[in-house]
Amino acid sequence: MIDLRHLRHVLALAEHRNFARAAEALHLTQPALSRSIQALESHFGETLFDRSRRDVTPTAMGELLLRHARQLNLAAAELERDLQLARGMELGELRIGAGPFAGAALVGAPVGQLCQQHPQLHVEVIIAPWLELPERLQRREIDLLVADLHEIETLEDYERLPFGEHLTLPVCRAGHPLSRQTELSLPALLDYPLAGPNLPPAVSRQFLDRLPHALHQTLRQQLKLSITCDSSPTLKSILLHSDAVAVLPLFMAEEELRDGRLVALPQLDPGLHGRFGVAWLKGRRLSRPAQRYIELLQAHDTVLAGREADLLRL
Repeated sequence: MIDLRHLRHVLALAEHRNFARAAEALHLTQPALSRSIQALESHFGETLFDRSRRDVTPTAMGELLLRHARQLNLAAAELERDLQLARGMELGELRIGAGPFAGAALVGAPVGQLCQQHPQLHVEVIIAPWLELPERLQRREIDLLVADLHEIETLEDYERLPFGEHLTLPVCRAGHPLSRQTELSLPALLDYPLAGPNLPPAVSRQFLDRLPHALHQTLRQQLKLSITCDSSPTLKSILLHSDAVAVLPLFMAEEELRDGRLVALPQLDPGLHGRFGVAWLKGRRLSRPAQRYIELLQAHDTVLAGREADLLRL
């Protein structure tokens, strides 16, 4: 009989290609991991890994075992999840993935509300580059993905729930030269460093399409980020300490806009609207915690959108 625990040891060793690192990831001693792998090799009568001073690599038999081990490990995780679904809210868990920019700014408050309502629920929030998150959904490492709709609307095999639109404007520090001018045009942005995240191509195209046609060629060549930053807290710190300008959904900078440290520039409105949403694997039943979190997230998104008009009157 093959122990699932041994198969997880094989998966960890294949991932890390090193006994010491794999043992550390598994919270085992290196000799214990070596004995586990040797026991499997003895059981099959085959060498599963080639060992060298530099690394450890699976043999052909090891690759065969790994394919089945991944499937069995995934099935075991799904079984555990189904048992949690049956237990309901209090004993379950929820794993939420979000990008480090607007998604990260959106997910926090609903997580707090969910945990306040269900203190025994275990919630894990994973902030990662948005390009990684769909694959994490496929591997069942996360249950929900919160992101800009441009990032997820073309993905296959996912269910999506879109939220409302968010006012998106250039933002700079209080006292910035642009904030003191009464007549502004979009080319004025080019006089200052532009800061922002790595944008999906669809968002960049949308921005250019909103501009006057006569400016397309000029701005297509010049409208490049001087500062690329995917972290919303770090980006706001950059704005506060420089003459850089960033185009942001206003909810991302609500606190700084309300206390006057940052200002929005509605005269330079590029006509963009941030739209966010939540996605999950098609055909995968949502747990009760996931359903409740989506309700809270959607309500929070609506509240944020309703406050954005007030930010322009500050």
